[in-house]
Amino acid sequence: MQKDKLDRRDFVKAGTVAAVAAGVAAGCSTAKEETAAPTVSRYQAEVPDTLDLAARGALALRSLTNAADPRFFYETCVGVHLDHQPPYMSWRTGGTCQQKPIHAIPGLRLMSGSTVNADMDAKMLESVIGTIEDDGLWWWPVENRPWRDVFQVDQSWPVAHARLMVALLEWHKSDGDNKWLDLVGRMSDGLARVAETSEGRAWYYTGLARSGEWWGHVDPHQGSKKQSISAEPDIRAFYDIGLPLRAFSRWYALSGDKKALDMADRLAAFMLKPTMWTARGEEMSVAAEHGRWNGHYHTHTMGLIGLLEYAIATNDPHTKRIAEEAYRNGRSIGISRIGFFPAQIRPARQRSGGDTGPGGESPQTAETCATADMIALAIRLSESGIGDYWDHVEQYVRNHLVECQMLRRDLLEEIIAVSPTHEVDLATESAENVLERSIGAFVSGSDPAWLYAWYSMCCEGNGSLALYEAWKAILDHSDGVVQVNLLLNRASPWLDVDSYLPYEGKVVLKNKTARKLHVRIPSWVDKKAVRCHVGEQDVSPRWLSNYLIVEGLRPSAVVRVEFPVVESTETFTLPSYERQVTCDFRGNTLVDISPRKDGPDLIKMASDDGGLFEVKKGYPIYLRDHLKADKAPLKTVERYVGSKA
Repeated sequence: MQKDKLDRRDFVKAGTVAAVAAGVAAGCSTAKEETAAPTVSRYQAEVPDTLDLAARGALALRSLTNAADPRFFYETCVGVHLDHQPPYMSWRTGGTCQQKPIHAIPGLRLMSGSTVNADMDAKMLESVIGTIEDDGLWWWPVENRPWRDVFQVDQSWPVAHARLMVALLEWHKSDGDNKWLDLVGRMSDGLARVAETSEGRAWYYTGLARSGEWWGHVDPHQGSKKQSISAEPDIRAFYDIGLPLRAFSRWYALSGDKKALDMADRLAAFMLKPTMWTARGEEMSVAAEHGRWNGHYHTHTMGLIGLLEYAIATNDPHTKRIAEEAYRNGRSIGISRIGFFPAQIRPARQRSGGDTGPGGESPQTAETCATADMIALAIRLSESGIGDYWDHVEQYVRNHLVECQMLRRDLLEEIIAVSPTHEVDLATESAENVLERSIGAFVSGSDPAWLYAWYSMCCEGNGSLALYEAWKAILDHSDGVVQVNLLLNRASPWLDVDSYLPYEGKVVLKNKTARKLHVRIPSWVDKKAVRCHVGEQDVSPRWLSNYLIVEGLRPSAVVRVEFPVVESTETFTLPSYERQVTCDFRGNTLVDISPRKDGPDLIKMASDDGGLFEVKKGYPIYLRDHLKADKAPLKTVERYVGSKA
């Protein structure tokens, strides 16, 4: 493992992501970490110092690859605690999320051009695919593994197996190696073979043992236990069905495999059963007909991604509608305009699993996974033409997604200094350079204005992948036409986008090869106030829905689009917190939030590795006074355009 030696001076209190990234690169212990890979181009450019997803992707990539450890077969840890002394990483309940960093890594390298810890990619990948056996199943062996006492027997989990199939298809897009297609085809057959079926439906339980018995979810204290099965259960967790549905749908769409389509049809039929859906007391609404759901947010939304991908792959209008309404159901909770979604949709002050507020109640903190899933759903709904949710994507990305990424070493050091002590178990944990390895990671829990300084590989992997998916969705290209969906910074082979938001209502598009532009203007902008210039020439705006059309472009043309920045204030009620939150916006960017408590709401918190601990100090977020200025600062950066951008 590479040990980054970072100097506190590299992380200035108000520093930009670029400053953090520069500090990381400068502090690397070996030069080979930043050796340039073959690319289309790297070039210097003066750009506005505004949100740069590529720079954040480089930091996420660093934290993901630093989470693997040779002592534990290069598997990534399941949890990391920066809220203890010493901070530590845990593999105790590991296994279940190893596929998530594998899924994110190819995209993060593509968007950022970073080669930090590049030697770790193959080792991390081998640690996972090395236990896919001849039966086509991805097994988690317990012998000599840190999770032996928790898992108890070798298991194969369909949800993780399915996500790994999707991840390997991303690797195929990245490197073009057909071995990934051969492997995914074998995994598809294996996953189909172990499904439970009844009539035209199929489902999975949690973990399959080599004996053929199903085992349940892992309890960090009592371990995994055999699971009761029935002829056909009324309900299974959404993700137990939705993730395999996603994998079969993806594989069918790529390969035309009829067996995969049959499995997808059966899983979708199970997922659409009335017993799988629950209303929130709306007596006039039939839950299954309108995509109503309650319970753990991420369990549902990651399953919904599978249902939506199935609907798109099969062009099923009924399922498209259910998936869209289910997305809108999820958006009706929390602070939707910033992507703050509760961990659970349930009675407001119900207690939950050791997470407690001052009176023993449980305010519903947000999970980064939920924000990431909603980004994925909104992108797919928009790209498929089911709806136009690009404003939602931009709201989630500009706000809670990026705020949940820990960048400031000084704040983390302050948290560690006052946190409870912890005795490291060397058989399942590591305290080696944990703070340095965690810069750029995504937390697992947050209040509206505070982060809790621990993370699981679930949220870390999903948050990192969401950065890539949002970056990729910024623009699309086909036959000389570039469609810009999000007014965020991005370099590409066709044109570069320079966004001055939220300081100024201005976006500059530097053309390379496009002959025509479709530029989506956010819904908060008054169309009548939009001005467009090609070079020094004013152009009368032409519109196609929310897209500004610019035609007849030449190479090297510079298109400038300008409009007034709209400032607004909204108030959101959070029943589980028993308070209202007031949010001040410039466009889609939150620039202030109130009230701000002195610290996090929870005084005790439970984590995925079984810990229950006191919360002594939090990590403050939305410290954004600098974004209230009317002029965007500029900076010089190295822009990267990869060969498969």
